[in-house]
Amino acid sequence: MNRERLEIGWYAVRPFLFYMVLFITVRAILYRLLESALLTASADMMIYYEVWSDLADILIIGISSAAAAIPILKEGRREILLAGRRSSRAWLEKRKDKGTLTGLLPFGTICLCAFCNLLLGRWSQDASISLSPYAVPLGAAVYGILTPFIEELVFRGIVWHRLRRGFTPLGSALLSSFLFAAAHENIPQAIYGFIMGMVFALSYELTLRFEIPFLLHSTCNLCVLAASSAGWGRVLSSPAWLLFFAVGSLTAFGYWGFRLRETKFKL
Repeated sequence: MNRERLEIGWYAVRPFLFYMVLFITVRAILYRLLESALLTASADMMIYYEVWSDLADILIIGISSAAAAIPILKEGRREILLAGRRSSRAWLEKRKDKGTLTGLLPFGTICLCAFCNLLLGRWSQDASISLSPYAVPLGAAVYGILTPFIEELVFRGIVWHRLRRGFTPLGSALLSSFLFAAAHENIPQAIYGFIMGMVFALSYELTLRFEIPFLLHSTCNLCVLAASSAGWGRVLSSPAWLLFFAVGSLTAFGYWGFRLRETKFKL
C-alpha cells in the first residue's frame, strides 16, 4: 500500500475513531450516573429491571450516538452532498430495468437480514434485539431511525466515500464494513454487521444516494425489532422460512450480480 492510500485511509478512519471514542466515553458516563442514581434511590429495583431498564438503555444509546455524531455532522453532510451531485451518473440510473433492480434491493436485503439474524440468533441470543413492550416505541425511534442515520452518516457517508478516493469499490466496501463490524460489541453482531455493511456500502456505490443505505438499514432494524418484540423467532426459525429467506436473498442479489456482470462493472 503506497503512501497516498495510507493517507486516504487515515483521512477516512479518523472520524470513525473520533466518533467511537466519544460514543464510548459518553455512554460510560451516563451509565455511571444512572448507577449512582439507582444506588441512592429507595425504589424497588425489581420494578426498574422489569419496566425501566430497557428504556434507560435505549435512551443512553440514543443520547451517546447523537452526542458523538454532532462534531462530525458537518463533515458527513459535505461528503453526502458531494456524492449526491454525482447521483445522475450512478450505475443504477443508466439501467432500463431500474424499477426491477430498485424493487429487488429492499426485498433481498430484508431476506438476508432475516436469514442472518435467525442463524446468528441460534448461535447467540445477543444477535437480536429483545425489548419489553413499554420500550418498543422508543426503541423503534432510536434503533429504527436515529442510530441507522448516524451509523450511515459515519460508515457510508464519511468512511466509505473517503475510501473511494483511493480504493476500489470492493476494497472500500470491505474496509468500511470491517469498521462497521468492529463497532459492534460481540462476535455474532460483528458478523451480522459486516455482512449487512457490505450490502449498505455497495448499494451506496451503485446509487450514490444516501437515502438508499439509510432506508435499508432502518428497515432491517425495524424488522428485527418487530420480530423480537412479537416473539416470532420460533415461527420464523422453521426450515420453511429459512429456505424462503435464503432463496429470496439469493434471487435478488443474483439478479443484481448478473446485471453488474453484464455491464462489466468492476468491483
